[in-house]
Amino acid sequence: MHTRSQRKGQNLLDPQYVVGFVDGEGCFSVGCSRRADVDLGFTFTAAFEIEMTIDDMEVVKKVHNTLGNPGQVYTSIFKRYPRWKPHVKLKVSNIKDLTEKIIPFFEKYQLQSKKRKSFKIFCVIVKMIQQKKHLKLKYAKKIVAMRNTMNPTGKGYRKYFAVQLGSRSAGNPLTTPDRIKSGPDRYK
Repeated sequence: MHTRSQRKGQNLLDPQYVVGFVDGEGCFSVGCSRRADVDLGFTFTAAFEIEMTIDDMEVVKKVHNTLGNPGQVYTSIFKRYPRWKPHVKLKVSNIKDLTEKIIPFFEKYQLQSKKRKSFKIFCVIVKMIQQKKHLKLKYAKKIVAMRNTMNPTGKGYRKYFAVQLGSRSAGNPLTTPDRIKSGPDRYK
């Protein structure tokens, strides 16, 4: 009897294996970064990621293949930390790949852990970004508020809990004004 991957001649994993793997090792995240070329002064990036030590490169490649080859798989070597093993990472941040491959896969094969809640919020945020709503201050504030509920115990929560949109003061969290400042003093 042939498995699904043998029939298709591809190196595919069982979708339920991928779900379990992502439940343990995957990450749905939304980042906020400063951008001088954007009216609001910042932009959002949604991403799906899996990062493992280089020893697990084959399984990460198989997950990538099973998901339809979205994003890219690459390796990282940490020169600053010579004792760390090199890592392999699958990162999908392209909105088209997220909406056409990642989200449909995990809607069909549902996550079982607390990551399911993060995924549902992630889907709403990705849709807002796809519709360009993130370019308006009121929606940007909603995205930050939703993002802060995705993983309240993770390091991103500490980083973005104080995120308030509008200011770009170096070293301090972004602060939210009631309106967007403009002109040369907008960064003060």
